[in-house]
Amino acid sequence: MLNVSAQPAFKVSELNGFSEKQRVMAQDVQSSPPQLHPATIVSVWSDRTATVIWDYDLPFDAERRLVSSGHVELHNLNRLS
Repeated sequence: MLNVSAQPAFKVSELNGFSEKQRVMAQDVQSSPPQLHPATIVSVWSDRTATVIWDYDLPFDAERRLVSSGHVELHNLNRLS
């Protein structure tokens, strides 16, 4: 059996063009129709996630689909600036 230990994520200043204080738009492609939610990145993490501050309170279903343990996966975000 292969013993693989997951390395804990750590905060980074930039990853894949995403950085702190950057304006982004989160895409909730699972909603019908797909919805966009504006936010600002607070921090970027080595596991390809970010913590964000939403411009408004997200609907419960959107939060459930986009946020996991307080983090949003970078592939759900589009850079605005």
